[in-house]
Amino acid sequence: MSWIVYLMGAAGFDSVRDFPEGWSPPPLGPRESVIRRLLEVLPTAVFPHPAEGSYHGEDFSLTFDLGPWEPTPRVRLIVHGTSDDALDMLGRVAEALDARALDTGLGDFMRFHKDPTTGRHVWRDAPRPESGWAPA
Repeated sequence: MSWIVYLMGAAGFDSVRDFPEGWSPPPLGPRESVIRRLLEVLPTAVFPHPAEGSYHGEDFSLTFDLGPWEPTPRVRLIVHGTSDDALDMLGRVAEALDARALDTGLGDFMRFHKDPTTGRHVWRDAPRPESGWAPA
């Protein structure tokens, strides 16, 4: 099971619905700095290419896509697996980047301190591919 989360600089906003029209998030910083901060939290993560990396936990993995831009405007994070540790690590990564985590299943920010399970139901309760049902 996979789940896509975007990490972006959006301090001061409680929801994506609060973004002013035409607003763009500030960059997370220079690519080298973003990777360094990720490695501080995930020392065993690997970045074989400056635009992508991965981390393998006990029952989950994270794939990082930093894109081709400099400075890095956002990080697309693909979470593989359903471990509670994945969600905890996601919160630590967002904090290390001083970023908000946009849960693509929920369509809004995850609230790790107010409601740490935000989005978890979307991820966990989604039908498995083998069920033959796919979301529209």
